[in-house]
Amino acid sequence: MSEPSHPHLSIVIVNYNGGQLVLDCLRSILQHPPETSYEIVVVDNASIDESAERIAAQFAQARLIRLEQNRGLTGGFNHGVAQSTGNYILSLDNDTVILPEALHKMVAFLDANPRIGACGSELIYPDGTPQQTARRFPHPLNALFGRRSLLTKLFPGNPISQRYLMTDAGPRDVPFDVDTLSTACMMVRRAVVDDSGAYDEAFFVYWSDTDWCRRIKTAGWPIYSLPDSRVIHNENIKVRHRKGRRVRSVLDFHRGAYRYFRKHHIRSPFHPMNLVALVGLSSRAAVLLLSDEVRFLIQRLRPPTQAR
Repeated sequence: MSEPSHPHLSIVIVNYNGGQLVLDCLRSILQHPPETSYEIVVVDNASIDESAERIAAQFAQARLIRLEQNRGLTGGFNHGVAQSTGNYILSLDNDTVILPEALHKMVAFLDANPRIGACGSELIYPDGTPQQTARRFPHPLNALFGRRSLLTKLFPGNPISQRYLMTDAGPRDVPFDVDTLSTACMMVRRAVVDDSGAYDEAFFVYWSDTDWCRRIKTAGWPIYSLPDSRVIHNENIKVRHRKGRRVRSVLDFHRGAYRYFRKHHIRSPFHPMNLVALVGLSSRAAVLLLSDEVRFLIQRLRPPTQAR
């Protein structure tokens, strides 16, 4: 790794109680580094699981910045960007695993296409299933036909979901223009941050990536997805198995959705659709939380499996 004062790439990771996942993420970067000078900046959001201590002990190559309070993904990332110096900035979630040549292909793509502002890897689950995170900008109907909604699972061929998830054009094996990417692994030029800013810290975690991509596109910078750059994303693995984190996740997701649509679609609080959005998103969050309560209750009441 080159001296961090003049790297070509800054990899910024926000960590909050990342446990073993963040260690695996850092290890994968060192195993499959980009073929250029780079620095790793880890911003720890006041973790209480000792992951920050383990990062400091095991990864001297990374610059660890420890915040005194949890500033969310947005505040943590923006702090890391301000401390970084690379020409390109990679937003990387702490639960990702870099696969061979993934970072090299992203850097090479931006080097070869100076008019493109950002690019992202194809994110896959550990079993290799694509996460479909290259998307068009959302429509209100995507509250019902979203990436992980029940209707999309039941009717995957419906035109609303296909258009949103950009599967209406079939599989792609070359880079393609998108509206929005997951910032779990998205690389941007520093000039893009200068033009459109980084994250809007009014968001905490969810919908911050969609908002940022919209501002990048509005500033005139194209965003591309790179199918041949693949990164494993252990998406929400911690959230799914912890009730408290699941509640916070659901509430932040719906608050973020409301903030996004107010910011980009319903500017006036007196617009009739403002009430529709508020009631609809609140109702959706309530249904999800109630279904979680029922599921947890069933799990508690289920008799333990008898050992044979």
